[in-house]
Amino acid sequence: MYVIIFSTITIDGKLASKDYYSELSCKYDKVRQHILRSEVDAIMIGGNTVRIDNPSLTLKYGHGKNPIRVIISNSLNFYINYKIFNTPPQTIIYTSNNSENKDFENKIKEKGVIIRKLDNFNICNVMNDLESNFNVHKVMIEGGGKLIWSVIKENCFDELRVTISPRVFGNGVSLANGEGFLGKNSPKLDLEDVKICECKEEVHLIYKNHNKIRNL
Repeated sequence: MYVIIFSTITIDGKLASKDYYSELSCKYDKVRQHILRSEVDAIMIGGNTVRIDNPSLTLKYGHGKNPIRVIISNSLNFYINYKIFNTPPQTIIYTSNNSENKDFENKIKEKGVIIRKLDNFNICNVMNDLESNFNVHKVMIEGGGKLIWSVIKENCFDELRVTISPRVFGNGVSLANGEGFLGKNSPKLDLEDVKICECKEEVHLIYKNHNKIRNL
């Protein structure tokens, strides 16, 4: 399993402002994002991203097959009419074995959406299940901050690709929005590539994680 985190953030490391504004990408960055979508087997986002952004997660630029869409949710607190629940392409929701929303579950299954409940609900186990049961070998993580934090905390990613947008939010949702590491225990990534965007106002960075847990 190969896992790539892709995000566009402000100079001060926020992927959304305190009022959840997140339109940071120039047109070239959007093309980069969609080209990567076309190269992976699945795109993964968190439940808050579904509720706030209502994305479809389909290809708008580039060519290829739409990847599987994967949602990570503890609550299953969704409206049935979100764009991501229109299939095809396939949508899979991963949640805890203790989560229950029977009305939603029954309706969403009628739309062809798959719900997977795991006893040991964490991101690494989700990756294992995707690979074993859905032939997924390459995953793109698009957010939000809580999901990206979980992926980094569990050390189950290979690359971080981040575009720096020329904005400063001062407050909002951090790229990795969690309890944080102690400084000496924080992961150190290896810079692989730096590119000034075609718009001349953004910088695209690619980092590799050479210390990833390899039992995925």
